[in-house]
Amino acid sequence: MKMNNDVSNKAKNRVLFRWMLNGGASLNYEKMMGMSYTYSMMPFLKENYKDDPDGLKKAVKMHLQFFNTNPYIAPYVIGVNIGVEESGKTTALDTIMALKTGLMGPLAGLGDSIFVVIPWTIFGAIAANMALDGSVIGIGIWLIVTWLLKALSIPLFKGGLKSGTNLISSIETKLKAITESIAVLGLMVVGALVPTVIEANVALKFEQGDLEMTGTEILDQIMPGLIPAILVFGVYYLLGKKVKPVYIILLIMVLSIVLYALNILE
Repeated sequence: MKMNNDVSNKAKNRVLFRWMLNGGASLNYEKMMGMSYTYSMMPFLKENYKDDPDGLKKAVKMHLQFFNTNPYIAPYVIGVNIGVEESGKTTALDTIMALKTGLMGPLAGLGDSIFVVIPWTIFGAIAANMALDGSVIGIGIWLIVTWLLKALSIPLFKGGLKSGTNLISSIETKLKAITESIAVLGLMVVGALVPTVIEANVALKFEQGDLEMTGTEILDQIMPGLIPAILVFGVYYLLGKKVKPVYIILLIMVLSIVLYALNILE
C-alpha cells in the first residue's frame, strides 16, 4: 500500500477543532454521534479526496454510520481514522469502519471513568459546595477543569494519528486479516451491548404450588437475553427491508405501550 501524506496539517487541526467545539452536539437516536463525527472530518475528507468525488461521497456515507463513545476520548479514534484513511483512501474504508466499531465501546467505558466520573465527582463536589457558600471561585474551578479535559484532546488526537500511520506502515501484507479480526471484535462489542442496553421483561408469570417464575426468568434459562436478541433481529430485518428508522422507532414505541397495557411486558 502506497503511503500518501498530501493532507495538510491545517486540515487535520481543523478536524480536531471542530470536534472540540461540537463533539456529540448533533446527538440523535439513529446515528448517535455520527453527524458530529462526519462534520468534524469534512476538512480532512475534502483534501484527501480532492481528485476523487466518488470516493468522497463513499467516505462521507461511511462516516455517517452509527458512532458513539465518550466525547473526550473520541479524538484518539479520529486520529487513528485519519492516519489510516490518509494512506488507504477508499480501500481502507472497511478497515476504518471496523476500527471505529471496535474502539468506541471499550474507549467509552475508559473515557467515562477517567474524564467524567472521577473529575466530575471530585471537582464538581468542590465547585458546588463553594458555590453554595456564595463563592464564585467554584464556577472558575469547574470551568478550568472542563477546559483542561478538553485540552487533553490534543495529545489524544496526535497519539491516534501516530498509531493510525504506524498501523498502515506495519501491516501492508496483513491488512485483510487485521480488518477481519477488528470486525469480529466490533461485532462482539455490539453483541454484548444488546442484553445490557435493551430491556424488555415479560410480565406474565408461571405459578404451580410454591413455585413462581416470571416469563423473563423462564426465557433466560433457555437463552439469556432472548427477548432483546429477538428485538434487535427484528429491527435489522426491517432495516434490510428499507423501512425508515423513524417508522421503526414509532413502531417500537407503539408496541411497548400496547404490550405494557395488556400486562405482557413490563
